[in-house]
Amino acid sequence: MKRAALLTAALSLVLLSGCIRTAEDPPGRGLMVYYSSYPEAVRGQDAIVAAPAAAQEGDTRTLARALICELLAGAQNPELQSPFPPGTELLDVSISGKRALVDLSEPYARLSGIDLSIADYCLTLTLTQLEGVNAVTVTAEGWTPPYRKTQLLTAADPLLGSREDALRPVTVQLYFLDTETQELRAQQQTLALYEGQTRVSAVLDALMQGPEAGDTLQAVLPENFSVLSSRTDGAVCYLNLPGNIRWPADEAERRQIVESLTRSLTSLSGIEEVQILIEGENTPF
Repeated sequence: MKRAALLTAALSLVLLSGCIRTAEDPPGRGLMVYYSSYPEAVRGQDAIVAAPAAAQEGDTRTLARALICELLAGAQNPELQSPFPPGTELLDVSISGKRALVDLSEPYARLSGIDLSIADYCLTLTLTQLEGVNAVTVTAEGWTPPYRKTQLLTAADPLLGSREDALRPVTVQLYFLDTETQELRAQQQTLALYEGQTRVSAVLDALMQGPEAGDTLQAVLPENFSVLSSRTDGAVCYLNLPGNIRWPADEAERRQIVESLTRSLTSLSGIEEVQILIEGENTPF
C-alpha cells in the first residue's frame, strides 16, 4: 500500500506501537470506534482503545459519517475520550476512490505533536475498517496543515516507531484524469518507501489511491485493479496483471489507463519503458 508518512515530526510512539486494545468485542466482531484513553487511565498501557460502534449498517459514506460523529462525541466508557478538542464538528465527509475525505471544524487545526498523531490515528483506524476505504485525508475547514508533506493517512503508517523506520522518500509524477479537460494530467507527490516496498509498488499503490484532495483530477485505474508481480530489467518495468481485471469496454479509456501507468512509472529515474502482461502473456490494448 501507499504509506505516505502520517507523523509530522520524529516522535516517540511507545504509546502507539503495539498498544491498541479492544474495550469490548461485540458479537460477530462488528465495526469499532477507536478512542484515546485518559492519560491517568493509560499508565503505560494502551493509549488507543477500540469500542463497539453503534452504527453497523448503511452505505460507506453513511457509515463513515456515523462513525466520525461517534468518535467526536466520545465514548460511554468513562476511561475513554474523543482525541479531538471540544467543539470539533464534522463539516463534510465524502468517499473518493478508496479514500475518505474528512473536513473538520477549526478546533482540529489546534492539534499538534503526539495529540495530532493520536487523533489522526484514531480517525484513520476507525474509517479504514469500511469496505473500499484504505486511506483518509483530513482537513480543517478545507485547510491543509502546512507541516504535513502529504494528507494521505493509512492504518499502517502510525505503527512505525519513528520516521527513521522509513526509507528516503521519492518524488514522482502521477497521472490522473482531469475531469475538466478529459485528458491525463500529472500531480506531483512525494511517497515514503518502507521496508519491503519498491518504488514501483509505491507508485502503483498511489495511483490506486487516487489524487490528493483539492484538484479536478480523478483516478483512472479500474476499481478491482491489482498486480500479480512487477520487476525491473534494465530500463524496462514489467507489470504482470491478473486476467480478472474489469477493463472498460471503450478502447480509448483502456489506452488512457495504460498511459497513466506508463507515464507515472517512467517518471521514476531509471525506468524508460513499461511492458504490461496479462497472466504472464503479452496482451495488446
